[in-house]
Amino acid sequence: MTTDSFQRKLAAILSADVVGYSRLMGDDEAATVKTLETYKGVMFSLIKQHRGRVVDSPGDNLLAEFGSVVDAVQCAVEIHEVIRAKNEELPDDRRMLFRIGVNLGDVIEEGDRIYGDGVNIAARLEGLAEAGGICISGSAHEQIENKLALGYEFLGKHTVKNIAKPVKVYRVPVGPKADTSKKLDEKKPTLKKWRWTALGAAGATIVIVGALVIWNFSFRQVPEISDVKEAPKTIAVLPFVNLSPDPDQEYFVDGLSEELLNSLTKIPDLLVTARTSSFAFKGTSKNVQEIANELGVAHILEGSVRKAGNALRITAQLIRAADGFHLWSETYDRELKDIFAVQEDIATSVANELKLTLGIDKPLKDLGGTNSAEAYEFYLIATGQFLNFDYSAALESLEAATDIDPNFVSAWAFKGLIHSLTGAFSPADRISLELDIALEMAQKATELEPNYGWAYEIIGSIYSAKGKFIEAELAFQKVERLSLASIPHYWSLGYFKKCGEILERIRREDPLNPMTLGAYILNLGYLGDMEEAEKEYNRGKTIFGDPWSYGDFNIVWVRFGDKEARSINDIPNYLKDTPVFGMVAKQMESPKEGLKELHRLYNSDENQAGSIYRDIAFWAAYFGDPDFALDAMEKTFNLHTINFYFIWSPSMKTVRQLPRFKEFIREKEFVVYWNKFGWPDVCRPVGNDDFVCD
Repeated sequence: MTTDSFQRKLAAILSADVVGYSRLMGDDEAATVKTLETYKGVMFSLIKQHRGRVVDSPGDNLLAEFGSVVDAVQCAVEIHEVIRAKNEELPDDRRMLFRIGVNLGDVIEEGDRIYGDGVNIAARLEGLAEAGGICISGSAHEQIENKLALGYEFLGKHTVKNIAKPVKVYRVPVGPKADTSKKLDEKKPTLKKWRWTALGAAGATIVIVGALVIWNFSFRQVPEISDVKEAPKTIAVLPFVNLSPDPDQEYFVDGLSEELLNSLTKIPDLLVTARTSSFAFKGTSKNVQEIANELGVAHILEGSVRKAGNALRITAQLIRAADGFHLWSETYDRELKDIFAVQEDIATSVANELKLTLGIDKPLKDLGGTNSAEAYEFYLIATGQFLNFDYSAALESLEAATDIDPNFVSAWAFKGLIHSLTGAFSPADRISLELDIALEMAQKATELEPNYGWAYEIIGSIYSAKGKFIEAELAFQKVERLSLASIPHYWSLGYFKKCGEILERIRREDPLNPMTLGAYILNLGYLGDMEEAEKEYNRGKTIFGDPWSYGDFNIVWVRFGDKEARSINDIPNYLKDTPVFGMVAKQMESPKEGLKELHRLYNSDENQAGSIYRDIAFWAAYFGDPDFALDAMEKTFNLHTINFYFIWSPSMKTVRQLPRFKEFIREKEFVVYWNKFGWPDVCRPVGNDDFVCD
């Protein structure tokens, strides 16, 4: 190619391909080719309607260029909408889904062909997209974020093949709610809460990776107390009230409240109620004494924040719960640049006041912070966004923080946390990628600060999710003490007694956390205490209401795990609307038909959540097919081990007796781990080179 034969230009590039094309061709080549030709005809027409042109379309791939990113993204959304409608006319196993990537970049044009990084990035974005989904680059997002109201989800920076610099990636939601005709007058944050309906049959137990949702930004230095209600050195930080005229400052205020809580956790000998429980009272009409009684604390810190530009007014007050007496109060009129000093002043004042009667020292030095008030503001906003489950927005805020201060350790670790959580919730084909990004972020934090414990907790969770159990254990050993983040690790390895001890302690510190109680219920079931599990489940319903997804899913696993005769009434009604639970409810009395449906789900090429294979394995064992159950568990393990603990369920006993179960356990180096760190509750060594599992 000579420079005389081509020219450079800026173009919006759309790259698309079929998900599971090889499987479709293998099942029915003629039908697949016919469907593909029909769908390509639809795509060609839509591309032309949106003022684009098809550059190439070999096999199941398609490459098109547009003069406008708006046109390219509108076209991509409409392609999915039309194909989704056409798929309704086909059997489930013949439906064809595309994934699409859109990039704005420099390309080389030679005749009718285009080349260059602009094209390559679009192809890599296509590979990152879900089936029936769209991913766009940061350059494309900049052009349309204020033009198309699509609620973009930031997925972080991704290193892609043959591209020198990481690429910012955004997911574009598609479906009935995606309205590309609506224009944006202003950019507003979106709230995306993980409701049980979003989890579906994935089961709320996955949220136990919320392990990290308790997410102490640094590790709590608190005493072991037998009963928190008997301990006078206790405090809860209620979410401060946002008095700012801008409601969007709610994120900033929530983040500041969280950071004050974390500052107090660094005070030796002071037991601080975890964020999940204390934030449960946000907006409550209950008085201080009522809240303190429910949390089992002797002191409450509350306050308010007014922020206008860089001006701050923070009011804080320390209250003795027994009589409502204000031990200390202060108002701070400062600028944003003084935010670090204000937080330290409040924490130190609380410590000094409590020291008079309780002998408590000042806070310990924090690690992983920043000297930039601007970076820290983005960090606080990210904290609030994360607490409100807006992970995409939180990642954007953290990107801004690390752009301002590349040495901001906590921000790097925080990004690792969000990507690790995203990995747990991701479709099967995205899990590994998200975990790799999470590991890179967390390791960056430890490079900057080798003693930063929170990052090692994240690293341990990621290694465990990848099945690298010894590496995970070594990371957890660098953590001051184990938290909920370690539960999936020890569950996967079969240590339910150890998990019970960890969960008992966490319940004392965080009595109103629905995830902790849900995990505790499941752990009781695995230890065989079905009666206590039911008792705790009923107690949880009185606290959290009905439905209570974290408990509802887990009580089903407990009830059906003991292999006693069960009926459809043992599955809460609303769970029957989810894919696997709904099928099981219908086939409860027909194991043969149930297994047939499970096989259909297992072989489906739809881009499903990895946890569906765990569900399939559990019910396959229940319906009496241990070999199929082990197939599904092996697939689960290879995606993300967070779901592998189901192999230790009482209902999986027949699976554990299979010869190839032993082969799998040896291959994945469980035995190597057990020999090094101790054998679990359900397995034991036999002789020098064998073992048995109950």
